[in-house]
Amino acid sequence: MKKILGILILLFIINVSATSGSINENSIFECNNKYYGSHGNPVHFHEVIKKENKWVINGGEVDVPSCYIKPINKKEEAKFSKCVDGDTAKLIINDKEETVRFLAIDTPEIKHGDNEGDPYGDKASNFTCNKLKKAQKITLEYDSNSDTRDKYGRVLAFVFVDDVLLQKELINNGLAKVYYVYGDYNYVDELRRVEENAKNNKIGIWSSDNNIENIVPDIKEEKNNDEETDEDIFIKILNYLKIMIDYLRKIFDLLAN
Repeated sequence: MKKILGILILLFIINVSATSGSINENSIFECNNKYYGSHGNPVHFHEVIKKENKWVINGGEVDVPSCYIKPINKKEEAKFSKCVDGDTAKLIINDKEETVRFLAIDTPEIKHGDNEGDPYGDKASNFTCNKLKKAQKITLEYDSNSDTRDKYGRVLAFVFVDDVLLQKELINNGLAKVYYVYGDYNYVDELRRVEENAKNNKIGIWSSDNNIENIVPDIKEEKNNDEETDEDIFIKILNYLKIMIDYLRKIFDLLAN
């Protein structure tokens, strides 16, 4: 009896908690006089409402709405302004200088003050800088399943240099790895195939003279302070709990029969 009561309380908590939370604003769409949004990896949908100029979850996960059409990613032109490092640059967007963080990848850290940086950090930074400086055209693509900015205000985008995806070139040369994937982003499957090839051929950060484990801790530390918030983690926990409760409900149904 206590176990059943505990489950009922947990269900109530999840039911209440699911009425709030963050959602990717780029994914909002109207369907049959209701608004829906998506987030997560794999992507899933919720009914949403607007509170204090922010879209929030208004109920549990729902099936893909019948009138859903995957949004087309927005693109816009940019101009080079300043180099930063392998996965970040200062670009001019609509006559304003913005810090752009390249979506879905991470490069080794460069030297900062007393921090000696990571192997291949300077090489990745120089590669990106040279590509952007020589570019005839720079195009940013904003993924519909990603926020357009992180919590530091940096623009998040896929970066095309003369119609070639810069993220792909960095990974292909062993200067970056696929990282910070929080949704069903475009190009990620392609990037992972290129990454696997770089690994198999021991290129750059995957080479035998470089220990990738020395780079990973720094990446993980940045991830904890970068795009994923406490609220994101809370929503993930709720989703895991919901799955557990679905299993428990099925077990109780079987026992009842």
